[in-house]
Amino acid sequence: MTGDRRQRWLDGFAVTASVLCLIHCLLLPAILVVLPVLATMLAVPERFHAMAFALALPTSVLAIAAGYRRHGRRWPFVVAAIGLTLLGMGAFAIDGEVTERVVSTAGAVLLAVAHVGNWRALSHATDVRRPCAGEDGR
Repeated sequence: MTGDRRQRWLDGFAVTASVLCLIHCLLLPAILVVLPVLATMLAVPERFHAMAFALALPTSVLAIAAGYRRHGRRWPFVVAAIGLTLLGMGAFAIDGEVTERVVSTAGAVLLAVAHVGNWRALSHATDVRRPCAGEDGR
């Protein structure tokens, strides 16, 4: 797999994971309120957030760092760092269910924005970094 394809795969995987996190944080509680029977059958383990964070951290760091090396834009790294910090706080530092959901949702949204931005910056970097006429050393 080429570096460009690997980069796109990592960013795509990370965006998908962020969307799944959003579904978990926002949609699942609404479904469980509407369908109480489902709540008894779908017990989400307490360690779920820790496991999700353990997956998001290395995947995001690899994707964002690889993207930065190629496109040189810092903002996806900064936004991803804030998003990962919020996800970590939601997983490990906050006890209240509503607060945890708000913090985790904000973190997942920021992380998804960072990965989409990383992906787009990579696409623009390949277009922008092609040498213009007269820049090839002649």
